[in-house]
Amino acid sequence: MSVSILEALQGADHNLRGGTGFGVSIAKAQLHNAVTLLEKGYSLYDEVEPLIEKYGDVDSVPEKEET
Repeated sequence: MSVSILEALQGADHNLRGGTGFGVSIAKAQLHNAVTLLEKGYSLYDEVEPLIEKYGDVDSVPEKEET
């Protein structure tokens, strides 16, 4: 199941509120992915996983081309 950037941010918020070590680790990854993609011009509704699958990780995803 693919999640949007907004859903990744919501998941990070939920995991941070849980406060467990594992949840915090997941939240850090979710926040990194979401923030990185937003900085590259993607919208809150773009899906995260297809980009990671295509480019390997969010740091390798190119800037979003304006249409």
